[in-house]
Amino acid sequence: MRLRFITGILVMLIGQMLTGQELAVGNPFEISSRLPKTAVAGVPAGPQNPFDVVAHRAPGVEKNIAGNRVATPDKAGRMISFPQGNTLTKAFIFIALILILSFFTFAATANRSALLKAWRSFLSSNGLTVAQREAHGFSGNTPYFLLYLNFLLNAGVFVFLIIQAFNPDHRYNNLSVFTLSMVLTAVVLLLKHVLLYVFAWLMPGLSKDINSYNFLIIIFSCVLGFFLIPFNFLIAFAGTIEWQTFVTLWLLALSAIFVAYGLLRAFSLGTKYLFGYPLHFLLYLCTAEIIPVLLIAKLLFY
Repeated sequence: MRLRFITGILVMLIGQMLTGQELAVGNPFEISSRLPKTAVAGVPAGPQNPFDVVAHRAPGVEKNIAGNRVATPDKAGRMISFPQGNTLTKAFIFIALILILSFFTFAATANRSALLKAWRSFLSSNGLTVAQREAHGFSGNTPYFLLYLNFLLNAGVFVFLIIQAFNPDHRYNNLSVFTLSMVLTAVVLLLKHVLLYVFAWLMPGLSKDINSYNFLIIIFSCVLGFFLIPFNFLIAFAGTIEWQTFVTLWLLALSAIFVAYGLLRAFSLGTKYLFGYPLHFLLYLCTAEIIPVLLIAKLLFY
């Protein structure tokens, strides 16, 4: 008799639990603020199964530690994007290139022999040694610094024009992107020299080779800056979008060959360190050579 009484009470409790699951509030243990606001006709707003996963925040929105909502990266995985807008005209690009060409003319005429020495250094190691020996003091280094500044200016414009070539809708053709291209390109390239000076300060025994490599970068940049002047004019005024893309790809290939030749020349300075200190050489190669290239490539194909 007692067993039947206990069994009857259990059946009544189970029945009450089953009917409680069909209430409009859904699962009594569910947090009401996490339930959907709308409901389909005849279906409760809460989850029918208490183990169902319900989205409790809007898709594409995350929360930081403070609980504030922040935007998540888009489909391309970008957290930020360039300012968009098509406000720059061909006349602006033409004036900018003419101003840079005028600066190059001034830099070349300030010391006419500097460009010739840079070209000889570009072709042979003996010419590089002679040019570095003669480049002493402010007067000896100033012509190369002016030519190097010409390279930085042309490299920034080159990056900007490549961004336009790979975006035929011209959504990044504005002054903000132009300024970012100029500034970021210069910062990335100059940081490499800062890193070399830090290495020379930390390792005095290697300062001679590091200074030679640093001067080699400046010489090659001076020569490349000379070739970037016609490159920029060709990309900026190539005509149709198809022709502009074709010219851009060819000039990128030529620039890559140019940089590869410079790295090959520089490799002769670091061969003895490659076999003596392979780990240190690999560390330098990643930090000073590969990372700047990746940063500029990220800027180009952002």
